Amino acid sequence: MKKIALIVALIITSHCINAQAKSANAEETFTTFFKKFNEDKNFQMSRVVFPLAVKMNNDDFELVDFTITKEKYKTLKLNAQGTSYKQNTVTKNNTVTIQQRGKDNGIFIDYVFEKRKGLWFLKTWIDEST
Repeated sequence: MKKIALIVALIITSHCINAQAKSANAEETFTTFFKKFNEDKNFQMSRVVFPLAVKMNNDDFELVDFTITKEKYKTLKLNAQGTSYKQNTVTKNNTVTIQQRGKDNGIFIDYVFEKRKGLWFLKTWIDEST
């Protein structure tokens, strides 16, 4: 009886290890990632490439480089469609760009996400808003 219990335990353990290995190797979909990115602050922080290099207009409307450290980063809510802008998703290979375009208000931002080793990360954003 002990041998049967041991064999059953080994089979279950082997199955669990195989299932974990498959899920670890499974590629993350952008849709699943994006939902969690917008809902979970800790998850979002773990999926931003720091220091984050971004481009934004300065006071003279010149596009300049800025670096945002982890301490200065403010979490984003990119799944909230506003009445003041529309949002488009553009996918190219291992890159997804979330485009926010204002409705007569000057909002013009691209958030760029990149897939690395099967996982999605916020790589940068370009804010050309006026």
